[in-house]
Amino acid sequence: MNGPATEAGRRTRQPLLWIVVIVVFALGVGYVYRPQGQANLDVRRSYFRTTPDGVAALARGIDRLGRATAPRTTPFVEADESDPLRGTVALLEPAVVLSPREVATLLDMVREGGTLLYIPSYRATSDGAARSPLMDSLGVRFRVLSLADQIREQSLEEPGWHEHALTAGLGPSGSLVDGLRIDGEDDPDSTGVHDVRRLLTAEDTGSGDREWILAAVFAFGEGRVVVFSEGGPISNERAGEHPLAVLAVRAALAYTGEADTVFFDEFHQGIRGDRTRAEVLRDFFLGNPAGRTLLHLVVVSFLILACLGLRLGAPTPAVAPPDLERRSPLEHVSALGDLYRKARADNTAALLLVARLARTTRHPPPRTTAEAASLLRKLDAGAGADTPLARARSGLGNDPPDLAALAAGIDEYLAARG
Repeated sequence: MNGPATEAGRRTRQPLLWIVVIVVFALGVGYVYRPQGQANLDVRRSYFRTTPDGVAALARGIDRLGRATAPRTTPFVEADESDPLRGTVALLEPAVVLSPREVATLLDMVREGGTLLYIPSYRATSDGAARSPLMDSLGVRFRVLSLADQIREQSLEEPGWHEHALTAGLGPSGSLVDGLRIDGEDDPDSTGVHDVRRLLTAEDTGSGDREWILAAVFAFGEGRVVVFSEGGPISNERAGEHPLAVLAVRAALAYTGEADTVFFDEFHQGIRGDRTRAEVLRDFFLGNPAGRTLLHLVVVSFLILACLGLRLGAPTPAVAPPDLERRSPLEHVSALGDLYRKARADNTAALLLVARLARTTRHPPPRTTAEAASLLRKLDAGAGADTPLARARSGLGNDPPDLAALAAGIDEYLAARG
């Protein structure tokens, strides 16, 4: 009798074993095909990023030299008394284009004496380089690069510093690709831009030795705008050795009051501070490699558990046919006997028959065939050789047990006992 019980225990442990095997296999596959992280195509000049493309090093440098820095994760149009747009705003190659209302709010802040550190984003179009609303308002436009120039990263030549307090003592800047024009340099009344001072320029010898601006500072109302042509030199990857990063730090220190703060605009880098917990979980499970792996494991585990617990339907129709409303006791016993016979569980059936006798006579149910035979002998002690329990004991001793003889003997004994 220990054999069937042991086999049943093994069967109950098998689902857990398979779940563990599948989870371990999925983890192994996820580890083998995990992202290597060698390339970052999503370039963002973010205060929060310590990766090569971020500007965390620039922010820490400004902070250590005496000007407070902080991220701003709210839109400009919602600025109020509790979150005013003030001090110095660093808008570095924004991934999200500012709306006209945001541009107006930002320029009002600069016009009233604030400072803007600005690196426009180069967006190529079929007609050249796209101009954002802020670039239009400031009269800033890019040097247009052909497709071949973009592929070859055709650099400007002979970069040189112009004399200014911010550029004193700076070393060679190296070659840059993007160049700027500032309309207010030639016509101060067109945009409100005036007092344009070039800080770093270079020449495009391939188109008539034209000089392009790589960095400049100009007045806008009572405030200042410091503009750079590209953000690579101030990124974490190059800030430690590029003089343009030093220029950016100097500009932040020079044009930001000691009581003011340099705010790095993270909202227009696509980083928002008002995300709900549901959005955070969604981004983790759908936008993060580790989150997607965990989500797949959870889904697979639930599918396995669902399949293991799936019922294949009721053994009988929900509504029995009119001529088969109920089975007779004989039909029920015959059906059970057939099931036990097909399952080769004659010993189990015999023990169940003797267990009924044991309960009636207030004895513990037998667990083995030997205990069942002992119980029958005990109940039939001194009654002779041809008794109902003697015939039942004889049927129990057959191989396989004679269930009919065993059941008949037990029934006859119980009927005579009253």
